[in-house]
Parts: sequence; C-alpha cells; structure tokens
Amino acid sequence: MNQISPTNDLAFKKVFASEENKDILQGFINDFFGIIAEDIEILSPYSIDIFKKWIAGGGDINELRQTLRDITASFKTADFVSELQIKKSAYFDERSLYYPLKRFCENYNSFGKMQMSPDGKPNLYSSLRPVYALNILGYNHFNDDEALRIFELYDPKRNKSPNKELLRIGYFELTKAKIETENQQYWRDYFNKGELSPNAPDYIKKARGVIDFANLNEEERNMSEMMEKAAATLQAEKDYCYLEGISAGEANILTRIKKLIEEGLLPEETLQQVVCS
Repeated sequence: MNQISPTNDLAFKKVFASEENKDILQGFINDFFGIIAEDIEILSPYSIDIFKKWIAGGGDINELRQTLRDITASFKTADFVSELQIKKSAYFDERSLYYPLKRFCENYNSFGKMQMSPDGKPNLYSSLRPVYALNILGYNHFNDDEALRIFELYDPKRNKSPNKELLRIGYFELTKAKIETENQQYWRDYFNKGELSPNAPDYIKKARGVIDFANLNEEERNMSEMMEKAAATLQAEKDYCYLEGISAGEANILTRIKKLIEEGLLPEETLQQVVCS
C-alpha cells in the first residue's frame, strides 16, 4: 500500500488540521468558497493522541468520532468547518446544519472579537462571525448531477439575501463528475484516489504527499490500518444487521465496534463474530 486512503479519518485530519499544512487548508477553502483565509488558526488540530484515545475506548465514542472527522478553523474574517461522510447516515441534513450553527453561536460574547458600542459598552453580537461549512460526501446525497451544492440564507420570493453573508453550507459529492472548476476536479481526484494531474496546484500535490505511506511514522501507519479495518467492520456489521432485519439501534453497532477494536480488530470471519443484541 503506497498511500492510506484520503478518506481515512487519520488522513483527513492529518492533511487538513496539521499546523504545517495550513497552506493546504487555505487552498481548500479558496477553491470551494472563493475567499482567502488569512491568519488561519486550527481549532481542532491533528494529534495522534486523539486516535489513541479512540482505539483505547476512552471517553464518549460519538464525541470522539466527531472530533476525528471534523475540521474546525478560524481565520481573519470568518470560521470554517468541514466534515467527511463517506456512507449515508440518518439525519445527516440536520447534522450538517448543527455543526456550523453551533460554531456560529460559540462566538457569541467571545473575548477579543467584540466591538465597542458608542456608549463604551461591548456589543455582544459583534463577536459573531460568518461561518463557511463544507461536507465531503462519498455517496449521492442530492438527486442531480452536480458535485457541489452551496446553500446560503436567502429569500426566494423576493430574490433577496441578508445584508451580511453569515452562513454558507456546501456539499461536495465525490460520486459525481459534473464539476465547476479545475481545482475542484483535482480535489475530487484526490479524494477518490484518482490520478492527480501534473497541473494540480502544489498544495493538492502536497496533500497527496502527506498521505504517502513512506511519509507516515510507524505509529500512524499502524493506526491508519486499524481505522480502515474499523470502517470495514462497521459497514459489514451494518450490512449484516440490515440483512437480518435488525435496526442499527437494536444492534448497538458502535458498542460492538469498540469491543472489536479493544480485542485487536483482527476478526477472521467478521460476519460470524457479529453480535447484535
């Protein structure tokens, strides 16, 4: 294996949430939203310790899972969040709104970002900043051929937008080929492990280099393999439970996956080892 998958949780986090890769994140934001993200601060930085905690089973598994899959950053004029979702998930539309709106609200009354009113008092709402969100999807989410959809606050009856651009939420479907720009095509090729054009920007080539197996340390290599096995086992258990007519809730899949990881994540015959209770 020359590379770990770009959609591996560790790869996604390492590429877009490492201090040394801020240029990749800046290019990523610009390619989809057309804005220059200056003075980027990564709010959910990559750390191998996050993955160790998940493998060890420490903390809340859902919270850890979200931490692994999300990118949260702040820059000079706005905030950015991104999430990777390869398989269909119940209530994803709701979740895709929750995290950017949560980030928007978290800036309320934020020290150092507020402006002063004429009477010398801080204006609490002045600390609220625009939020840009991009969801990377590995399945068909919308019933059309467009790979990218970006939604904004808008009044369709009067053809009006708010005075300020406060929220933009994008969905980039890797399964679709109708692309708006060359750079977005390069990103699609990157995530789909396709051949990367020599004309691709340097920061996308750098992203490809980051996930070369030779550029990972031994701990990252082992962890990435475990993450791949965890994802495969999770999908196998979901498929098994579906075939058996058992709901995901009844199966308590995450608990079972956690147990498999603690046992070494090396099931020889996955379906035979499934426990649905």
